[in-house]
Amino acid sequence: MIRRAFHGDIFIQEDVSVKYIVIATNRMESAEDVVTWYNQQGECIENRIKELNIGFGMERMPCGQCEANPFFFRIGIVAYNLFRLFILKTLATSWHRNQVWAMQWRLYQITGKTVCHGGQVFLKVKRDFRQLFAELRLRTWEFATT
Repeated sequence: MIRRAFHGDIFIQEDVSVKYIVIATNRMESAEDVVTWYNQQGECIENRIKELNIGFGMERMPCGQCEANPFFFRIGIVAYNLFRLFILKTLATSWHRNQVWAMQWRLYQITGKTVCHGGQVFLKVKRDFRQLFAELRLRTWEFATT
């Protein structure tokens, strides 16, 4: 049971200064670890829902047809899951907390030029980004072949 300070509601006549929250769980950790896990779950889930809604355009469904909207939403969920998989499996740990908008500005907006030469295709980017793209390419290949 968690005890927290509570600021009364103007509609409640009683003077309540403490609010209790009960967490029922089957986790085997200590009470402090369970409370920490519980507090992180809400923030994590809320942020993922917000990222899905805003980052992938899921704020509104595209039409009034009952059959089309769930299909649209499923495509958005698949896109979000692929985006998270891409970040977690191909980018360094420092990138793992980035949301869609940050990835757009930090990675997707990097300008480059595709060049075909000698039967091969090359992506030319600014010298500052060569190491990033080399690591990205290597990790993508490692993930694809495992």
